[in-house]
Amino acid sequence: MTSLSYFAIVVAVVAMVASLSDAFAPASSSPTRTAPLSMGIFDSFTKAFSNEEYGAPPDAIKATARHILVPSVEEANKVLEEIGKGETSFASLAGQYSTCPSKSRGGSLGSFQPGTMVKEFDKVVFNPETKIGQVVGPIETQFGYHLLVVDKRSGGSDWY
Repeated sequence: MTSLSYFAIVVAVVAMVASLSDAFAPASSSPTRTAPLSMGIFDSFTKAFSNEEYGAPPDAIKATARHILVPSVEEANKVLEEIGKGETSFASLAGQYSTCPSKSRGGSLGSFQPGTMVKEFDKVVFNPETKIGQVVGPIETQFGYHLLVVDKRSGGSDWY
């Protein structure tokens, strides 16, 4: 083969590569619309595992509550009497009487889901008959006796 033949082959290869690169170049500046790729049976699988037809999952069931923990029923009843007088706030009585570390936060237990606290708490806190803001107790647990106030419930639709 002569050098002219090699030159012709190189030119042909370069021309072919140039034409292929045009095939992968971005389209002209004119706006074009493309339809989503449809794959038949595989589209059904994608739809089955997507959540487009349904809303977001519901929020988890939670409650926010406060409590006063005391060692005896007698002391719980004494605190209940003071609450009944209405002269002192629940938070101050928690600070004064509670043996739980939450007393520094006015007895606040924060927000929690069912099963986080002891079962005696769950029975009261997540019971639809327990009114928000009402003092409930004394409730006996392994820790002592509690006076409990449910401040808020959320999630789980309208079960409460």
